[in-house]
Amino acid sequence: MAMKQLTIFVLLLIVNCSSILQAKSNPKPVINSIEDFFQFENVEQLSDCIGAENVFTETAYYGDPNSGGKLYLVSQVNFGTPHQALLIWNQEGNQLYEVQASAYFYDFKHKKIKFIPNKWKTRQGIHAGMHLSGLVAINWFPVTINIRHVKGDSAYGDLHIRLGWVKNKVKVPYFPQKLVYIYSLDLKRINEFFPASSEATLKSNHKVVKKWDPMLELVTVYREGLKPDH
Repeated sequence: MAMKQLTIFVLLLIVNCSSILQAKSNPKPVINSIEDFFQFENVEQLSDCIGAENVFTETAYYGDPNSGGKLYLVSQVNFGTPHQALLIWNQEGNQLYEVQASAYFYDFKHKKIKFIPNKWKTRQGIHAGMHLSGLVAINWFPVTINIRHVKGDSAYGDLHIRLGWVKNKVKVPYFPQKLVYIYSLDLKRINEFFPASSEATLKSNHKVVKKWDPMLELVTVYREGLKPDH
């Protein structure tokens, strides 16, 4: 009887140790930065990690379908919260192309756009909702911005910062492709500082740009060569 109990105990111990080893070899994904979203191989893994109730996925056009936009699988994560993110997949949902973290979201209940500083940061510490001066501090030196501005209507303005060359290097082990970063600036006050139509390349230490100190409204990260078509 004692030998039988010992045998059962040993078997239970083996099963328990096997479970522990399996859990260690297959740890639950951890998301500490925007780049960490790229570790997910499909939508199911994303939903399992974050919770299906926090992920809304549908097939949608990325860009204007009348201007060449294509259908992709789009996942909205934690919509309307400081941890919201938009993930764009291929149509099969088994390859992640792009991640967007925005400081704005459309409040369908009150039918208006709301501002929420986004908590998702790049591994360099850059996030939507911070100001240009904060990005420059991370970068250690001035950055270049491109302005294409239509007088009186900033909706047609275009002001992006492209920073694949930020001083702090980023290493992401999940895949071989290089990550490309686009930082979009909020244009709401552009008429105040650039009242005339303009197209210019300026440094962030330009006196007008420093006074303006625009906010980053959107951080976009995508795999080089796999950016969805607009």
